[in-house]
Order: sequence, then structure tokens, then C-alpha cells
Amino acid sequence: MAETDRARADLHPASADLSPERLQALLAYSWDILSLLDGEGRLIYNSPAAQRLHGFSPGEMDGRSTFEFFHPEDAPRVGDVFQQCLAQPRQPLRAEYRYARKDGSWIWMEAVAVNLLDTPSIQAIVVNSRDITERVVAQQALRDSERFADRILNALRDNLTVLDGEGRILKVNRAWQDFAAANGMSADYPWEGVSYLEVCSHSTGLGADMAHAMAEGMKAVLLGELPEFALEYPCDSPVQRRWFQALVTPFPGHGPARLVVSHLDITNLRQAEENRLQLERQLQRSQKMESLGSLAGGVAHDMNNVLGSILGMASMHQELHPVDSPAQQAFSIIARACQRGGGLVRRLLDFARQDLTENKVVDLNILIQEEVQLLERTTLGLVQCTTELAPQLPFIRGDSSALVHAVMNLCLNAVDAMPEGGELRLRTRPGHRGWVELEVEDTGTGMPREVLERAMDPFFTTKPPDKGTGLGLSIVYSTVNAHQGTIELHSEPGQGTRVTLRFPSVDFPVVEEAPPPMGGPDETGRSMDVLLVDDDELIRATLGPVIRCLGHRVTLASSGEEALGLLAAGKVPQVLILDMNMPGLGGHGTLPLLRDRCPDLPVLLATGRVDQTALELARAYPGVTLIPKPFSMRDLKEHLDAVAAGPRFAR
Repeated sequence: MAETDRARADLHPASADLSPERLQALLAYSWDILSLLDGEGRLIYNSPAAQRLHGFSPGEMDGRSTFEFFHPEDAPRVGDVFQQCLAQPRQPLRAEYRYARKDGSWIWMEAVAVNLLDTPSIQAIVVNSRDITERVVAQQALRDSERFADRILNALRDNLTVLDGEGRILKVNRAWQDFAAANGMSADYPWEGVSYLEVCSHSTGLGADMAHAMAEGMKAVLLGELPEFALEYPCDSPVQRRWFQALVTPFPGHGPARLVVSHLDITNLRQAEENRLQLERQLQRSQKMESLGSLAGGVAHDMNNVLGSILGMASMHQELHPVDSPAQQAFSIIARACQRGGGLVRRLLDFARQDLTENKVVDLNILIQEEVQLLERTTLGLVQCTTELAPQLPFIRGDSSALVHAVMNLCLNAVDAMPEGGELRLRTRPGHRGWVELEVEDTGTGMPREVLERAMDPFFTTKPPDKGTGLGLSIVYSTVNAHQGTIELHSEPGQGTRVTLRFPSVDFPVVEEAPPPMGGPDETGRSMDVLLVDDDELIRATLGPVIRCLGHRVTLASSGEEALGLLAAGKVPQVLILDMNMPGLGGHGTLPLLRDRCPDLPVLLATGRVDQTALELARAYPGVTLIPKPFSMRDLKEHLDAVAAGPRFAR
């Protein structure tokens, strides 16, 4: 190891654990894209996230110039950055641009490029890029809001007053007269020579403290101590309270006029500013959710392997020992602890969700009715639950399990907010422009503004440590976002809370075709040759004995490439257990090659994250069954028995 590398390892001992295999696994899971380009801008390598975001397979992109995929309006600017990168080795350069997707749409990307062409071990331009579409849309919304506020201000007729050095009125314009008349002053009031502060006290309701601050500000501008002075104050008109800004500026020249005071109606501007701050909070929440979601997903993937190893061994020894023996009870406790940990991991995966594990037509009315029946049997207690379900409600498309989980979280939060009893109301209704709305409202304690602003932040909770994790509303937010929907929270202390979810509708239900089952479970007791493919040594060391304990023969492989090599050498298993997330080909790359060689071989596709990618892969090939990690020996036995009971076993 070179001195520099040794020093770096001493400072960061964790870096020694980042093996090439682990780095490949991290790249396979990361939502950021790592790309390598040659000096002409041609793609040498794209990490797997590129296909997830853009839709192009590696084969469709290899060797092509990356400039083919840039939006025509952005390509020249990105080209300039690329030339700068070529001219400035090792200098990180940043660019934002629109990038083509396979479906013809465009996605906003942010990239940082570093020229490492002169580095022998790399010899490429390294580009790290990520999807910033949501951020760009939010930023555009912020800009639109600010432009709207500017239009409001530019459309106002300023109320102008010209004063002498003593603060007496010399002249007012028509806008000021109309303003004063609307606030109780006579239309023919003799303005000239009258004290400006006295008039303000009558026409604007300026209080003593405000009048004193105004007098001090006028004096400071008059003496040149301040270039200008601004004061905001409320004015209660007969119709409503409005806010104004008095702006004092010096009047140039040598005549009696010394000061100009303009009164601007800033009521709409204040509201626009509040809207802008709300958009900023939404942008910050979105960025935080994106970062924490990626972290949670990565942790969950590694934890599933650890839990899977423990659960496999524990469930095997649980079956081997006599019922109710101390050893059997101990292993039963360990297995239950693993299953509980698996539940927490699934919650983390729900929080990290960027897409849907299924995409089917959903009737929200039926979903709510089933949810209420469950609540009435288990949770409500002193709380009365009522429903107002719109007849002939349009359908939506999405993941019914995720939606049930989201609604359950909202209902449990509502019940917790009503310890002495109350009313929980669930409503559905058609929204504007083809949206469907679901409203969950309670009569509970409500939330103050500072809590409401953080309610959807991950791990934020006001409940005791044993009552909540702070992930409930974060999971709801992630679920709604994955369904292309929106969420609104309204709450006041003592007034309860109302949560409104909005989803895009579909016109009519579509009949979904379920993938054909591999066959029903069958206690055959027959022995099979099993090929287990998993890159995690812990999983191989655990599942090997478990499979043998079930009466089957097992061969272990640490990668898809090794498994394909065994098949090419004549190995003929009767079932293959294939891990989805591995370095190299991984499950996604191994399965098509496996089907070319063994079209009828049953495959159990093991994954710690049953997402849309895994579901689509299983549906694309016959004889493939998903088996979520972690799984017990009993779970594995049921799947292997189903294979043994099928027609393939006769081969």
C-alpha cells in the first residue's frame, strides 16, 4: 500500500471494508448514476441506476455519445462544460440539463464531472449524476410565486404624500385621497399644511408606538442617517384587515419638499411570501426524504441478509428440537425477534419507496370500507368512526397494500390524538380536473404550527419512545408521492386534524392478468438438487444446512456468473434459488441467460426489496417465484414443496 493510501486508511478505517464486491452492490442499489466517458464523450460505463431512471439498457447506450441524449436547448451549454472539463483535469465541474428517457419524456439531471483521463487506473471522465426533476419543478414554482408577487406590487397605485422638513403635508395624490376616504377621512379634507403623523393616526389607525417609530425614521432620512425608512403596519378597514408598508425616501432638490412617503398595500405580497416559504419547506422536505430514503433502503437491504441468516438457522433448530424443550423455545424466541426485525425493515423499505410494488386499479371506497371493519374490531375503542363515501367514485391506479398502510397510519394517529374519545371521519369525493380525494379527519387535540410544519419529517414524533417511531406520516408522504399524488395537513390546537390525499383517477377498471402460479404446496418429501446462488457468504453458510436439513442436496454459487458456469459444465439442478442483488450480472442479468439455457428450470428469486423491478422481472419469465427476505425454514420448505409437487420434478 502506498503511503498516501495507508494514511487515508488510518484516517478512515471503514474504507478498508469497501471491497469491489460491496462497491458494486452499492452501485447497483444507488439511485445516483455513475458514468465513465472517454475523451469524445462516448459512454464507457453506466451504473444500474441509469436504466432505472432513463429506461435504456446498457446495450442500448454502450459506445454512444452522451450528447445524443441531451435536450437540444441544453446540449451546447453542456458541451461547453465538457470542453472545460477536458481542459481542466481533476477539477470538478457541475451542470444541470434535461436528459432523454426511453419513453420520449425528459428528466432533469444534475451532474458533477471530473477529468481523470490521465489517471492510469481510470482513464475516463467520471460523471456522478442524479434526478433533480422534482427539485427543478419546485424551484420553478417558487419563481412563479415570486413573479406573481411582483405583478401584484406593480399593479398597485401607490398612495403618495409629499412633506416639508417639518413633516407637514405639501401635496397628496388621488390614490392617497381615495385611501383616506375609504378609512373615514372627508373627501374634501384640507391636506396642505396638516401634520402627516396626525393624518396617519386618523386615516390608517397608526398606533402611538408605530407613530413614534415613523417619526424617528422620517428624522433619520431627513438628516441623511438612513437612505430610506420602511414601516409595515396593519389597517382595519370596514371590510377586512389589510397590511401596508410606509416607505420614506428623500425628495431631491432645494425647494420646500424634503420627503416623499408612499403607502403600498402589501396584504397580497405577505400572502405570496407565506406561500413561497411553504414551497421552500416542501422543497426541503422532498430533498430530505430523497436522501434518507436512499439511506434507509441501503440499510434495509443489508439488514435483510443478516436477519435472513439468523432466521434460517433459528427456524431450522426450532424444527429439530422437541416441542416445548428449552432449546426449541429459545430458537422460537430468536425466530420471532428476526420476524419483528423484518417488519421494521419492511417499514424502512416503505419509507424509502420511490416506486410502487404493484400498479393495479384500486377502488378507494372498498379499501376504506375494509379498513374501517378492521379498525372497529381492533383499534377504535372510545372513538366513533363514520364514513362519507362518494357513490360512483372514479378508480385510481396504484399499490393497494401501500395505500392500506398509509390510511392505517393516518387512522392510528387520529385515534392516538383522541385518548378520551372523539370522532374519526373518512370521506371520499371526486376532485377537480380528474383527481380523487380521500380525507381523514379527527376531533382530537390538534397540532400547533411548529409541530405541523415538521409532522412529515422522518423520525419526528411527539409520542413517547414506546409509542411511535416518527415514520408514520413520512411513509404516508412517500406513498402518496409514489402514486403521483399530493397531501395536505390542516390542524389547530384543540380543533382536530384534517389530512387530504389527492390521487389522479383512471376512467375505468382494467382487468389485471396475474402471473401463473408454479403449483400448489405439496408435502411430497421427495429430495431435489438445489443450486443456491447468493453473493453473501453468511446467507450461503446458513441456507446450505437449512436446505440439507429439509432433505435436499445443495450446491452453492457466489455469483450469477459462477452459477452459469456450473450449468455449462453439466450441472443439472431441479430448482435454483437466485439472489436478486449481487455484483456482476446479479439476478437481473443472470435470469435471462439462465432461461436461454434452461427454459423450464424453476427459479426462486430471493430479494430483500420486492419493488416494481423485481415484480416485472418475475412476470417476464415463466416458472419464477419471488421469495422475500428474510424467510424462515418453513417458508423455504413451502416453496420447495411446491416445486417438488410440480411437473418439472418428473424430469
